[in-house]
Amino acid sequence: MYTRSFPPSVHVSTLCVCVCVLSKVFFSELKYTYVETDEAYTLLALMCDIGGALGLILGSTLLTFCELTDVLLTLAFTSVKLRTSVDLVH
Repeated sequence: MYTRSFPPSVHVSTLCVCVCVLSKVFFSELKYTYVETDEAYTLLALMCDIGGALGLILGSTLLTFCELTDVLLTLAFTSVKLRTSVDLVH
């Protein structure tokens, strides 16, 4: 990079500097590489994976709900059975 500092007596606003640079650019080899990109993950595969994950979550939620209902019903029936057996004893 070319830089130049001016003495304080020179006003840069009134100074007109013309710098010309000539450069030659060339390639060392006249070969090129063609790069082609493809989708690694298609939209259909993405939708299938999302659907599978949602199905798994929904299935586990439904199973948990059924097990929780079973436990609550078992506790309710056991509680009623114990109360009726206590009432029969007295």
